[in-house]
Amino acid sequence: MAQIAPILNQQYNQISFSVDQVEQATELLPTQEAKSQFERQLEKPVLAFSHDASFQTVSTRYNTLARGIHPLALAVHLAFSEHRPLLLTPDIIWITIAQGFAHHVNNHAEELRDRLVSHSGKETLTIEVFDIPKQADEWSKAVHQWTLLIRDRVGAELYHLLECSFSTTTPNALTASRIVMMDTFRQYFDYEMLCICGIPKITLLGTVQDWQSICDRVRMMAKYNLTWWTDRLLTICEEFVKTASGKPSLSFWQQIYKPQALYADDVITGWLADLFPYLLDQVTNAPSMPNPILAIARSDITVNKGISPRLLPLGLSQVPLKLTFNQKEYSLELLAGFIGVCQHPDEGTLSPEVGWAVRERDKLQRLLDNIEHEHITQKPINWSNFRSINYLPKEHIQILERFDGATLYPNSGHSWILTKYDVHKYYRCKYYVFNEVKTSTSVQHLIELEDKRCIGYTHENLILLGKSIIGYIDEGLIFHDKSVSATHPLFENRIMYGLKDTVVIAQGIEQLLERIFQAEGRYYFDNPSFAIIS
Repeated sequence: MAQIAPILNQQYNQISFSVDQVEQATELLPTQEAKSQFERQLEKPVLAFSHDASFQTVSTRYNTLARGIHPLALAVHLAFSEHRPLLLTPDIIWITIAQGFAHHVNNHAEELRDRLVSHSGKETLTIEVFDIPKQADEWSKAVHQWTLLIRDRVGAELYHLLECSFSTTTPNALTASRIVMMDTFRQYFDYEMLCICGIPKITLLGTVQDWQSICDRVRMMAKYNLTWWTDRLLTICEEFVKTASGKPSLSFWQQIYKPQALYADDVITGWLADLFPYLLDQVTNAPSMPNPILAIARSDITVNKGISPRLLPLGLSQVPLKLTFNQKEYSLELLAGFIGVCQHPDEGTLSPEVGWAVRERDKLQRLLDNIEHEHITQKPINWSNFRSINYLPKEHIQILERFDGATLYPNSGHSWILTKYDVHKYYRCKYYVFNEVKTSTSVQHLIELEDKRCIGYTHENLILLGKSIIGYIDEGLIFHDKSVSATHPLFENRIMYGLKDTVVIAQGIEQLLERIFQAEGRYYFDNPSFAIIS
């Protein structure tokens, strides 16, 4: 039988117990306003925020480890490494699990479609409001309206499975869980808002029933091809139930982050890692890489099998939506999940803080929205089909995450074909920057034009236009012959693509797309007044 941790305090929906025999830190960590820190993380101001302006979270400004780390992992890390008490709630654990479920659904949307929704493609869920929401409670009501529309389509069982409904659930946590729900189904629904008429100890909160509810929800998730994750989760969830019942297992809680036998500086080896089914792909930065630690029996995990905290998703669910006001459309985004680590002033107890925000979508995302809604697009890329991927800029990754291939302005005589990603298709060419000739062997292919010209980009993110040729390398020069196939055995390993008559037509993918739409699809660089970028 597992040794019971010494209980310090127990009352309705709360139990505190000793874990490790270390001296508890007494000096509080520095804090800052949560909103300003969150905006700094997003690199953009938010339009609405779940918490008031005075709410503080632990400062990450001068802590390089703290920046870019999931707040649950950060709270556990700080509590573990600096001997500080920790507080956990059912909402914190459930939102982490629900976000993992959202990643799974979005990574396998078509495979799970028939089990989740009854329609093909994407259905737009539109809510009507009398004015643009400005206050937090107005956005909370809007989010609730969207999730009720989701409930009508996916059923009450899934709706209640994903929504926080615990004894500890705050209005912020409830709204955040609903935005996570919207994120779960974003491959099946678009969200639109229409303005009408111009208008050193761990404290576990929650009842036994709350934690049992999480166990039951995890069991229900298993039927969505998730037993590889839920089997491991259930072991953890059952320990939460035992703890809430007054029997916290000392060994279980000592293994939350870095079990003593598996201590290492930079990796998580404890069961905290099991809460995340997908890790960040190091090329795309999307939560699409199955967590390898789940394939290893917990008793077989070694230090070199631990998970870097930087591979964990950031704990934010993001849901795009369109707002129409006075016949003008605005592209916004709901964000929810973990906004930072809260520090309680009494003992400096740390706890991940759940919240949400609304912001305007960045320009590239709005341009990609336009492509998806007004032009012909293919399915998003499946990164698992690639053994290795060369470096790709963030903008190209964002395109591929939305669609792997598209045709802009088809049947216009001046179409643009964003071809499927080809890891091997690079151009060699010469181009001029400030009248200085440059040579590149790694211009990534991006677009084919109707007149057979091609567009690619350099590692400097310069957009190049030129005529595609097939050639082979000889003493650093390109020779080409239209009769030579790119797979001709005589030129095996020497064939490569080239661009000739090359000019720079944009400074980055975002500027290229913006210019395409400004010119209504016409080849703007053929205009005699176009000034070649140099």
